Amino acid sequence: MQLTLEGVNMKISKIQFEGLTDAQMQWASETDWLTQKDRFEDTICWSHKYIYWVENYASAVLATLFLQQNKYDYSISYDNAMDQYCFTTDYAGSWVRV
Repeated sequence: MQLTLEGVNMKISKIQFEGLTDAQMQWASETDWLTQKDRFEDTICWSHKYIYWVENYASAVLATLFLQQNKYDYSISYDNAMDQYCFTTDYAGSWVRV
């Protein structure tokens, strides 16, 4: 799912983006996500590199506005296992491999 925000004139910063997200992790390289595909309510992009979870739909709207402003593709869904909205994208944010 993609969002279209008509008439919105707001700039979201990287720091604000990070504050809107609750968790993030690698997505495309983790092969067991496809075995859990039923936990997601909407169509989700399986080729993006990262997945982020947010507390509510408003946070998803604002976080993906940042992605739109910076020309990153994204796909929003709802994760029933986490009981949270989530989105996938190629934007790495502050994610680091530990």
